[in-house]
Amino acid sequence: MFEAGQAMKSDEAFFVQRDWRADGGARRVRVTRRDILIARRFNGVDMKIAVPVPAYRGVLLDVAAGEAGAPCYRLLLAHRDRDLDVVLGETGDSTAAAADWKYWAAWLDLPRLAAENGDFAEVDAPVCGAAAPGRRGGSSVRRRRPRFLALRRSGDARRLAEVFAGEREIICYE
Repeated sequence: MFEAGQAMKSDEAFFVQRDWRADGGARRVRVTRRDILIARRFNGVDMKIAVPVPAYRGVLLDVAAGEAGAPCYRLLLAHRDRDLDVVLGETGDSTAAAADWKYWAAWLDLPRLAAENGDFAEVDAPVCGAAAPGRRGGSSVRRRRPRFLALRRSGDARRLAEVFAGEREIICYE
């Protein structure tokens, strides 16, 4: 159960965003490492939805033309359903946007995305053809069977190769 003090603390963590469908044109959003809580009032009914963070595609940096032609950097959590996108910030400073972009992606453990021709491109994606680091060489200690398994016999591959097909199962309930 929530106590009054804890309910106030959870309300303080919310920040307000524009939502044209909500009453008053605003919704409240709380971002945690575990989930995103979106609360709004629609036709007099309070609605809340908690979306787990892994349901989001990543942290998207979108660049649009702002006032007087200057670029406006918009940072948001991108979801497959555009109605669940959450704006994390808007700024005209590219260095602040890049720093916030890295911070949110690391804090939420999500990939960084960039808007590209109406689609999302993953910035941190591994390069195809890059050399993968080799595995460590096996040691003789790893190949040795543990003491409790040394007393047991190894499996018999010939016995496992037998396939029983077309037979009926016999079940006895006595």
